Amino acid sequence: MRQKRYDSDLTDSQWERLSRYFATDRKRSYSLRYHVLDAILYVVKTGTQWRMLPGEFAQWQTVYYYFRRWREEGRILCILSITSRSVRRRTGRHGEPSALIIDCQSVLLREWAESAASTLSRR
Repeated sequence: MRQKRYDSDLTDSQWERLSRYFATDRKRSYSLRYHVLDAILYVVKTGTQWRMLPGEFAQWQTVYYYFRRWREEGRILCILSITSRSVRRRTGRHGEPSALIIDCQSVLLREWAESAASTLSRR
């Protein structure tokens, strides 16, 4: 376990829900939770570069390797799905959304851009 904790770190209850998706039976010199998954969450939350990870985490190459591997395997998407369902249920809603809202501003922006382009072409 690392000495320093970050706001982006998983809580014990969060890790309990997600741990079954990560093989923890293999012997490693680092913890998948504390040194890899928490590092990925740190990058996502802070927007920092992989190479700028604090020294408490695994080396950035290791963290990035697992991120790419888990993304390709669909684990990252699985985690996001589990998390969003959990949050929705906790607030009293159904786990899956029943409606989708598309922002109409993109249509207005497109119409504005077409109008501006035709105005410029007349000049």
